[in-house]
Amino acid sequence: MNGSIYERELMNILSGTKNTVERIAKNLDPVSRDTIYTIFDKPFYVARAAGSFGADLVALRDDYSLVIEVKSSSRDHLAFSEASGTKQDQALKLHNRCILSGLFITYAYRLKNYKGDFWRFFSIESNYSYKGKMRGLYELLPKQEVTKTGNYILRWENGLPLTTLINYLNL
Repeated sequence: MNGSIYERELMNILSGTKNTVERIAKNLDPVSRDTIYTIFDKPFYVARAAGSFGADLVALRDDYSLVIEVKSSSRDHLAFSEASGTKQDQALKLHNRCILSGLFITYAYRLKNYKGDFWRFFSIESNYSYKGKMRGLYELLPKQEVTKTGNYILRWENGLPLTTLINYLNL
């Protein structure tokens, strides 16, 4: 499966598309299942923005604005040093563009062939002082690790699970 399938999957989850949410919920424990169903009460408007323009998804609601870069892998980590450093350059450009609007980039990392809550969320470490609800969300999201050579890396197991994110957003 190519990455656009996972972009659509996350878009449908966050926008509360019934078939997608129910399909995901089948693999969750009862508490997580109840949590993911709360997205039906407070869905996001989600637009795909994939391509050379920046992030993959923009999710909007009356209380949160999320700029999301979707990544997927069958490996438990993503090294931004791959592809001759273009992932690292993209991350820095997105980060800097988001800061201009008081936003931050959110990385959604889907682990392929995992049973259960297979989405994990991260952000990029920043010195920017976020405000309001965005500050709380930024502080909740785990940040990327940095290798000895200064490259970013995301370790799936260190990310914030989708159901924890939805629970926080819908409090």
